[in-house]
Amino acid sequence: MLNDVLLPLPAKEELAQGKTDMSAKGGKALVQSDAGAYVAWSGVDQPELTAEGLGCGLLVFRPLSFALPHYADSHKFGYVLRGSGVAGVLPVATGNASSAARERVVRLEVGDVIAVRTGDVSWWYNDSDGDADDLSILFMGDTERAVSPGDISYFFLAGGNSVLGGFDVGLLARSWPGVTKEQAAAVFRSQPAVLLTGLSTKLPGVCPREHDRKGLVVNAGQVAAGTLETLTAADLAALGDLGISAVIGRLDPGAACAPWVLGEGAAQAVYVARGSARVQVSSSAGGETLLLDEEVAAGSVFVVPRFAVALISAGANGAEWVSLVKSARPAVEHLTGDGSVLGGLTAQVLQASLSVAPELVELLGGAEPSH
Repeated sequence: MLNDVLLPLPAKEELAQGKTDMSAKGGKALVQSDAGAYVAWSGVDQPELTAEGLGCGLLVFRPLSFALPHYADSHKFGYVLRGSGVAGVLPVATGNASSAARERVVRLEVGDVIAVRTGDVSWWYNDSDGDADDLSILFMGDTERAVSPGDISYFFLAGGNSVLGGFDVGLLARSWPGVTKEQAAAVFRSQPAVLLTGLSTKLPGVCPREHDRKGLVVNAGQVAAGTLETLTAADLAALGDLGISAVIGRLDPGAACAPWVLGEGAAQAVYVARGSARVQVSSSAGGETLLLDEEVAAGSVFVVPRFAVALISAGANGAEWVSLVKSARPAVEHLTGDGSVLGGLTAQVLQASLSVAPELVELLGGAEPSH
């Protein structure tokens, strides 16, 4: 089992007001080798991940690197940040004994989102060689029911930390008719790698199938600057069973996204994929509070708690981010600007609420009263 909680426990940091540290943080490399690395964000370092049941990890493969088959304790999606590769997903049993699970093998490109359920067995492979790009896949998951909430834990079927590696080989042989004790030892003791292994040549017979993408993978495409693109079960059927959605946002240099809140009050984990941004997160629960106000660099994760409002302003090189939302059908509600919540209120109600002049209410776009 690969679990971020194995990291050394840091000292607890508290804000001056005595509140939990909400600052954005970079991840820590749990596995690093010539084949690549796995970087994780832990609830130990960011208590809000634990509090909201969120998790995040980044898998980076060198060309001809292979992530060993495993399953996880969390519903999650993967988002391809860079490169191209192949993934295999063997769905968890459905309870129908007459219906054997079928492995789905798909080609992954930049912008692809792939949904993986708790218990699904998956493997990941950078089949590029030579001077090709590394393959980078961001994973974001719902860890509320995980072994360690705030952390995505992985259970491997092969390698140096395989869940099968600790069994007595004699008992394994007895449970597998036709296999000798020596063969069982060879099968479960020959692979020393943990998580990632480098290959000398391409894997023969690994053939992605375009029809396997249906309902499992969708490409988010080029997100228009200044917009939030939400991916739900309507875009990717597999998300429907997971109770989560993906939101992708992009801003041009110096631009800002109107403050938004999720209609269902769902929590979000946000990964800054490119550029940088000034991020503010506000909530008046328990008193007027600015939970977060800082410059956030690419490669950092922060949390927007339930019912909190987020405001993002891009840095000099723009900004792009990916977030997991703990809702199957999130309604992103902007609080200011065209089509916003404030703009939808009757002008007189808006004026009385904000205690401002009618001219300013008109500028804010207050609605005319209905008759």
